[in-house]
Amino acid sequence: MSGAAAAPEPTVPTGASWPVRLSTHLWNPGGADGQVLLLHGLGSDGATWWRVASHLADRGYLVAAPDLRSHGGSPAAVDHRLATLAHDVAGVGRAWDLVVGHSLGGAVAAELLTRSDVEVGAALLIDPVLVLAEADRERVRLAQRADVGDLDRTAVAAAHPRWASADVDRKILAAARCAPATVDAVIAHNPAWDLTARAASWRTRVHLLAADPAAGALLAPETAARLTDGVQVTGTSVAGAGHSVHRDDPAAVLAAIDELLEGST
Repeated sequence: MSGAAAAPEPTVPTGASWPVRLSTHLWNPGGADGQVLLLHGLGSDGATWWRVASHLADRGYLVAAPDLRSHGGSPAAVDHRLATLAHDVAGVGRAWDLVVGHSLGGAVAAELLTRSDVEVGAALLIDPVLVLAEADRERVRLAQRADVGDLDRTAVAAAHPRWASADVDRKILAAARCAPATVDAVIAHNPAWDLTARAASWRTRVHLLAADPAAGALLAPETAARLTDGVQVTGTSVAGAGHSVHRDDPAAVLAAIDELLEGST
């Protein structure tokens, strides 16, 4: 795949969105202690949440991790607006004790939290892409395009020395089922990518868990500072962790999850 691929035509779908039925991974489907929703990032899939999901299942929760449209085993579609992705996710379930979203999944969660037909006890947004400035769009598109398709295992492991072997394997499997055109579409279909105003409509406790700015964080410190009030919306960063905080420092993510769940009971 060429990193110099031509930029797609910025055609944004119009009109009402219609949902697709998402392929969804379930852990502990009979869990009686609550329900948790996990939303993956661009070029990933629900199975990459294996460690977080297993931890939650051990605690007695039913855990659902859908593949977003045009990812994993879910149907491919032409509309990749963030609100459309959230519309799909709303079809997975309407009541969650906790929603966890990483990167693009964090942006989808930010939309989901504004919906009156979905009840969420608390949310953890892991280095969410809440703002994608015009000056960064092409750089991010090319970087994400290079991170899908047929990836070399040795190269992925070398680029992410803190990842477990299973994280490397799951990344490669997920990337193989995401077309570069999906990356183009997600970027092109959201030309005004700024979800900060949506925070005013969040109706639940939200924690922003950012990557280290020196290690490639996509949640800018100034954005997090603007959104946090220390009560409903809080924020911390994980020193040394890259954008995939749940792979670089899983203990920090599991601790944040446990704290949110204990606070919502």
